[in-house]
Amino acid sequence: MKTRIFLLVLLAAVVSACGASPATEVPPDNAQGPIYIDSAQLLVLESFPIQLQLVLQGNLPTPCHLWHYEIAPANAQGQIHVSLYTTVDPLARCVQVLQPFDETISIPLEGLQDGSYEVWLNGELVGSFNYPG
Repeated sequence: MKTRIFLLVLLAAVVSACGASPATEVPPDNAQGPIYIDSAQLLVLESFPIQLQLVLQGNLPTPCHLWHYEIAPANAQGQIHVSLYTTVDPLARCVQVLQPFDETISIPLEGLQDGSYEVWLNGELVGSFNYPG
């Protein structure tokens, strides 16, 4: 009788050890999110060589969002495209309130040929300039 009870307890322990473990949530990568741009201004600094800055004002969706940008080299049509977006940890707890921002992005001009160029921000024309000035 004791042997049967021992085998029954041993069998129960083995069966429970083979069961599925509880699922753990794997945090996803930071997801790209929107950014709300109220104003964008192109500044051409009259120095030598000229310098180009994009002055931005707007709002992030929450204080947890971080803003990022990517600047593509000038294409054959003389367009410089700037992509502005936000990232946020989807698992982060954050108050749902807009976070104002006021930032300046320097646009590199190294390697540009003489000519006219346009700067586009998220698909909208911001301004144009002549290089070298």
